[in-house]
This record gives sequence, structure tokens and C-alpha cells, in this order.
Amino acid sequence: MTNAVKAEKMLSAPKIGSTLFQAFCRAFFVYYCRLTVAGRNYLPVPPFIICSNHVSHIDSAVLMTASGLPFNAFALLGASDYFFDSWKARFLVSRFMNVIPIDRQARPKLLGRSLAMCAEFLQRTHGNLILYPEGTRSWNGEIQAFKSGAGLFAVNLRVPIVPAYIDGAYKILAKGSLMPRPRPVLVRFGEPITFEANQFDALRWRVRRRAAIDLLEQRIRALSQRPPAGELIGLPEAHQEADHATIPIPIGPARPLQKKSPTRCT
Repeated sequence: MTNAVKAEKMLSAPKIGSTLFQAFCRAFFVYYCRLTVAGRNYLPVPPFIICSNHVSHIDSAVLMTASGLPFNAFALLGASDYFFDSWKARFLVSRFMNVIPIDRQARPKLLGRSLAMCAEFLQRTHGNLILYPEGTRSWNGEIQAFKSGAGLFAVNLRVPIVPAYIDGAYKILAKGSLMPRPRPVLVRFGEPITFEANQFDALRWRVRRRAAIDLLEQRIRALSQRPPAGELIGLPEAHQEADHATIPIPIGPARPLQKKSPTRCT
């Protein structure tokens, strides 16, 4: 079966599987790898997309646990050649997580299919997506350059994008490692962004997507520089609706934005 055919289907975890996985992860991040969360109040009312750095296979579990939301409310955008070419990975992951295939080579036709599946998932479930703009796990724990194809999802899906930074997952389970080590991990969520652009402006569509990715990369790198403050995952925390900025896609290099009252630009 070709990748093009496989990309037409997503992995959908049964509710019981995702619930059991959620319970396991909460215990794991309380008793084995202590999880601290900062900025959870920035998470808006679903649907939204979490865009994060990517260093470990535990990243998605960390982000979903840090959100405080049910695991079955999330779908991960996962590399089609990794999750869908191997029946072992497909069998294991499909028991516990929702995965939408994404083509790492950024071929337009396959990206379009992934985008359609994401839109259908968001509309049908009012759930959330996890997207790693780097495209693959970092070998050294440092943030790698973001792929331009991720801008397609940031701009076209038109839901809030929450930048996030995971600190410590690389020390728990680095790329190439098999057994997780007991180390602390921190998730820092940033202020959501809503990108809006004129979809009929075809000449500058690629530039707009690239500018969106540049801005997300700036925000996530900025989160990596903040001091480690937050709340332990084991403590109760009220889920608050946060204001978020709505930002038109700039033409040219993205610049840091000044915080201001939420506006909507079309």
C-alpha cells in the first residue's frame, strides 16, 4: 500500500484506550518524572493547536498531561512514514492515541489530505491538535529550524495556535533511547495566536505561511529562555479562558509583537 493511500486514513484510539493511557501518564508524571506546568491559563476554549519543540517520543504525552484535558480530545500530527509504514507502530499507537498522518517531505497533495483530516477532526470533535513544526525529533535537544509546511496548518485551520516549550524530555528519553530515565520535565505554554490571511492572495500565500512559522519559532524560542516557574501537575488548577491575540500574517520577516488588547484583522 502506498503512502498516498495510507494518508487517507487516521489512527483513532478507542476511548477506553486513551483513558487508560491518560491515567498511566498522570501517574508517570507525578511519581516518576515530576511534571511542572507554566501558563496553562493561556489555553483557550477548544478547538486549538499546540505547536511545540520536539525532542522525545514522550512529548505528546507530556503536552496532553500538561493541558489537563482528556487525551481523546487530542490528535497528533505524526510522520506518515514512521507511524503508518510500520504495522507495529500503527498497532501500538492506535490503541492509545489519535494520529493524523503528515508527509515529512511536504508534498502538496499529501499535505492537502492531512489538512482536510485535521479540519474534519476539529469540526467533528471540537478537539485539539498537536503539531511539531520541526518535523522530527531533535538529536541534541536544541530547537531545530521549523519546516515551512507547518505554516499551512497554522494559517488554513483558523483556530488559536498555542506555542509551547518542553524542557527536560530530552533527558528522560532522547532520540535513540529505549528506557525513560527519572528526570523532571517542564511545559511552558505561551499566549495563543490566531493567524488570519486573505486566502485569495495566491501570489503571497507561501510568504504568509513562512511568516507564520517564523513568528511561531520566535515565540517558542522565547519560551525556552523564560525562568522555570509553574505549578506541579498534581495540584488542582482552574481551567481559565485566556484572551489571545489575532494577528494578520505579515509580508516579509516576522517581528516580535507588542502585547495589546485582542483584535481581529481580516
